Amino acid sequence: MSKNITKRTATSMINKSRQRLKKIVKDLKSGSPKTGQEKLVQEYGIEHTKIIGWQNRYFVFEECQPKGPADLIFIKINVEGKLVQFNIDAKGIHPNCKFFPVGKRRPTTKNFKERNELYKRIQSISWRVEDKNFTHSFNKNGSIKTKKYPKGFMVFKDAYNKDITDKITKR
Repeated sequence: MSKNITKRTATSMINKSRQRLKKIVKDLKSGSPKTGQEKLVQEYGIEHTKIIGWQNRYFVFEECQPKGPADLIFIKINVEGKLVQFNIDAKGIHPNCKFFPVGKRRPTTKNFKERNELYKRIQSISWRVEDKNFTHSFNKNGSIKTKKYPKGFMVFKDAYNKDITDKITKR
């Protein structure tokens, strides 16, 4: 038995998720961000997060309950032989959104704060994942800067809004 997901299985699952993602993007592109497409935007974020997990050789598990604490669970065994697990709440941003996302995690409600701390839940934020390469211009201190993104915008944040993307994508 393999410690981590095999490359062949990961490739197969990535291809299936990319096909689902194409259908979701096609449905999302037809509407504006305010047309009641919240469920599709959530699926958009989940599918892209699953692709990131398989690319980094994690086993990816989906939630069974609709109001569960995590949408996805990433599990693998690291180089030292220790189990690495991430409980992820996946969020998507509508691809027709005109502004650049800040990439900040939503604060949890008072009722779920203790639960989320116990689960050590992190949040993934996906935007424009269908675009292979894109540039975004933004105004910083009065001057216009341009930043290039190779494969869409993807960030993982912990409970304290700290970017932990490198921990997940590190092999």
